[in-house]
Amino acid sequence: MNSPYDIKTIKLIDGKISHKRNIHPFNEFNYNCISILINLNNIKNKKKFNSIFSINKNNIFSWCEKDHGNSKDHPLNWAREQVSKNGGDASGKILLHCFPKIFGHVFNPLSVYFCFNKEQKLTALIYEVRNVVGGIHSYVALVSNPEETHFTNKLFEVSPFLPSEGDYRLKTKLTNNNISISVNYFINNKITLNAIQTGKIKPLTVGALLMNIVKGSAYPGKPMIKILIQALKLLIKGAKYKKIFVFNTHKTNLTKKV
Repeated sequence: MNSPYDIKTIKLIDGKISHKRNIHPFNEFNYNCISILINLNNIKNKKKFNSIFSINKNNIFSWCEKDHGNSKDHPLNWAREQVSKNGGDASGKILLHCFPKIFGHVFNPLSVYFCFNKEQKLTALIYEVRNVVGGIHSYVALVSNPEETHFTNKLFEVSPFLPSEGDYRLKTKLTNNNISISVNYFINNKITLNAIQTGKIKPLTVGALLMNIVKGSAYPGKPMIKILIQALKLLIKGAKYKKIFVFNTHKTNLTKKV
């Protein structure tokens, strides 16, 4: 692949996720995972990518358009509308980074849309966030420089073990062969949590998918299982639990550059 724009349909991301909590009770963890990078422009009329990866139908691995956006419109159309509403241009390719379904199960804490104009310039990012009780909220970031960091106030409850206030510093980078997504959560300008997902972009082959099952990087519900394990650890360490609700479903907010 000569550039990130050459993704014809779907690529595999062989990656790692790390979290570090910087307030009491302290906690950190990391684990290997797989994710996918999808060219939404070229996926509309496809039903199967290979023998074990399907689109909008069940298989060992799959991806379903209703798992993203507003669950009604195709994510390509939804993303273009959100960027346009916020004054951006997403008339070119849109690449979506997310987790695939494995045996019909998936949980995407954070999906990222890379939105380009017709001149193949990255013009916007959409950070689509979900919580464990079914809520979804999106932050739109207009891009003038791919190296810039974006800022937004916290407008959506994700964790029952974190305060409601604060702000996020978001930075995402896509290169020829790698992807990195960084989310830093601050309260009163002090870092409270940092989460990073990195990975190498590879061909999505049957062999690569099966190998990741063997390695333990891919199994049904892995992100959700990891979240629940860490939640139990935090409870044992004495973290305070608060109930969170399904707020701000399918709304978007514009981020600012910092």
